[in-house]
Amino acid sequence: MGTLATGTAREGPMNPIVFRKDPKSDKRVVVEPAHYHIGNGDSPRTIRFENHTEEPVKVWIPNADRFLDGKGRDFSVPMNVPAQGLELSVKCDPVKPEEGKYQYHVYCEAIRDFAEGNSPPEIHCP
Repeated sequence: MGTLATGTAREGPMNPIVFRKDPKSDKRVVVEPAHYHIGNGDSPRTIRFENHTEEPVKVWIPNADRFLDGKGRDFSVPMNVPAQGLELSVKCDPVKPEEGKYQYHVYCEAIRDFAEGNSPPEIHCP
């Protein structure tokens, strides 16, 4: 897949995790960056997912309770990200996230399959 990009979650302007169709194949959606880092410092963080496909995307982070603010969320259910450049933002737990590498899964209606990142993509704390 070429060079893997890395992003860092910050307060204020933040780099999103982007889902987009691969320009070389209409049967492939990629996650950019494939590795995403959060948890540096002690302030709350936000992760922003952007969907640049023409169909909805479902994001499932099985261990999200270890680093995301769980108020009002059931992490056993995938989160929906609307299509065509729309986004979903989730806040990280204000307490230091549990250190680790957390794989997540991105199912794309546009290709009726999973997106590719780093097979699967990961969120790193810190």
